[in-house]
Amino acid sequence: MDPQQTWNDLLIALRCKHWEEAKELADSLHEWIRKRGFPPVTIGEETLGTEWHRTIASFVCLVVANKVDNIQKRREKRKANTKLKGGD
Repeated sequence: MDPQQTWNDLLIALRCKHWEEAKELADSLHEWIRKRGFPPVTIGEETLGTEWHRTIASFVCLVVANKVDNIQKRREKRKANTKLKGGD
């Protein structure tokens, strides 16, 4: 895995609102970091240190996964409400 490329792709997926892709990238990167793979450079300079970047990347991955789960739940609820009201 190239964690820097995965991080960059994750940020692009978020910007473009490609939620499923963002979650997949976040899950992959988080697993990589959890297994002590080296982290991407996130915020600030590389010289801030590995633990800084590991912490930021891990946090962002968890937030992305949570956000996408919430988006999917809202979509499902909206879809169920539409069916109850006689739509679709």
